[in-house]
Amino acid sequence: MKKFLKTIEKKQFSINIFYLLNALFFVHLGFIGAIYIVFFYNFGISKLHTNMLSSIFAITVFLFEIPSGAYSDLFGTRKSLLLSGGLLVLSMTLFAFGNNLWVFALAQGFWGISFAFESGALDAWMVNNSQSKGTQLDNTFARARKINNLLSILAGFIGGLLSNFSLRWPWLLSVITSISYLALVYIFVNKEEKYVTDSESAISFKQGLESIKLITKNSIEYCLINPVVKTIIIFNLIISFSFSPIFVYWSPYLNGLFNKGIWILGWIWVMIKFSNFIGNAILEHLLKTNNNRYKIMRTSVACISIVVVTASLYKNFIVVLLMFILFEIFIEILQPLQSALINDWIPDGERATILSFNSMACRASNFLSLMVMGYLGDKVSMSFTWSLSGIIIMSNFAVIAYLKAKEIRHANIKKQN
Repeated sequence: MKKFLKTIEKKQFSINIFYLLNALFFVHLGFIGAIYIVFFYNFGISKLHTNMLSSIFAITVFLFEIPSGAYSDLFGTRKSLLLSGGLLVLSMTLFAFGNNLWVFALAQGFWGISFAFESGALDAWMVNNSQSKGTQLDNTFARARKINNLLSILAGFIGGLLSNFSLRWPWLLSVITSISYLALVYIFVNKEEKYVTDSESAISFKQGLESIKLITKNSIEYCLINPVVKTIIIFNLIISFSFSPIFVYWSPYLNGLFNKGIWILGWIWVMIKFSNFIGNAILEHLLKTNNNRYKIMRTSVACISIVVVTASLYKNFIVVLLMFILFEIFIEILQPLQSALINDWIPDGERATILSFNSMACRASNFLSLMVMGYLGDKVSMSFTWSLSGIIIMSNFAVIAYLKAKEIRHANIKKQN
């Protein structure tokens, strides 16, 4: 009994630390969100160069996504998370004290690499240590997002207030939270991990690279060979492709309909975060009432499709705003389930790499959507891209049906054995 209670305590401890680290890593986005672009303009950096700076972050995350996941699986999530924290501290410090394009470019690179090393690693650490599955995993990811959304609202207000004194202050506060993240990783993320052996820790640099290549190869092969994991990734790719024009065009679309000043976007941002929080709370309630994961996913996909298409057809600000708020609620019901679902089907030893591969694939899908939907937005209209997205999302009904059938079959096989 004592051993059982100790296991339960360890599981919950891992989940609580996950909430804390996840919040500390991402809270800086709330501090800097409102002033991010203005910060660069303040140094006389042009719009073109500002966009180029932002692209450095995206490119480095994309390039390091899979190698960092393989590094985590090979050397352990602790080392990966310490690297992510150290690089985040370095990047935030460069932003806080930098004053020219080249320093900010370097900061963007470190920032992107820090995100790559965090991506998948923290999730993998939590899942491997808590051994959470199914509904518990759904709840964990839902609660983590709820905490982050609440903190994002608070951080946004704090960042906005601090920026009145200096645009550097939100970055300085981000340095403090990043140091806190790094310190807590050092203290709480276990040093001995099940999948890291002494021999793996002592290998040469060349052997390390070869091992990372092997883990990457095996993980990608696993994704392509395992029909369930492959289908989950397809589901995520469709979501990434479909959501891209909505995330890109919501501000100009709503601002154009409002047509009374850009100030409204700040209030809409707050509404978005509250909507996200509501979505997380609804999901937690649904999971407590024993709702099936796939039923919730199917309903969410249907509702998202309806509200997106409806928003594209109306030119009334209030109607479109309401639809967009509903969209934000439903994506926060859906996305924690996406995270939990893929974690349920991947092996512990390759978890970080597979999660990184999934993340990289979604980024590629998002980039493709930016190109395609950007072209259609210019040639046709923004509202047309929303309509098209709503229709494309519907294809995930078939994917959900397939995944549910596979899970039922898998459960039946386990019972027979």
